[in-house]
Amino acid sequence: MSASLTRLDSRVEAALGVSIAALHAQEARLTAVAARVLDAHRALTKAETAVAFERVRLLICADRQRRVDADLLADLTTQLEVLEDAATARDQAEADLLARIEEMRGRPAASATAEPSAAAARTTACVR
Repeated sequence: MSASLTRLDSRVEAALGVSIAALHAQEARLTAVAARVLDAHRALTKAETAVAFERVRLLICADRQRRVDADLLADLTTQLEVLEDAATARDQAEADLLARIEEMRGRPAASATAEPSAAAARTTACVR
């Protein structure tokens, strides 16, 4: 697996002493704490991807050659809410990864509870 890009990659690498690519290669031999860090990193990578995807969908929605009317504004509002939910999930994944890094360093970390994202429940009318 190729190295994923998150803004916390360097912190993960510093905490574990190996590159992200090496972590994936050594996954079977990781300690339980290091495995939790790797899992949290994967979750953050997935959440970052979701934010990027929803951002592009919002741009596509806004870029369409459509009359600016109530339907377009409703579609933009819906897509913006989906993007906001994705960003919230990303922020939670980032906080979880930071907590796992602190756990790796032997420091207790306060973990926030994740709320289910409403993005899955919404349908996006703009991108069909």
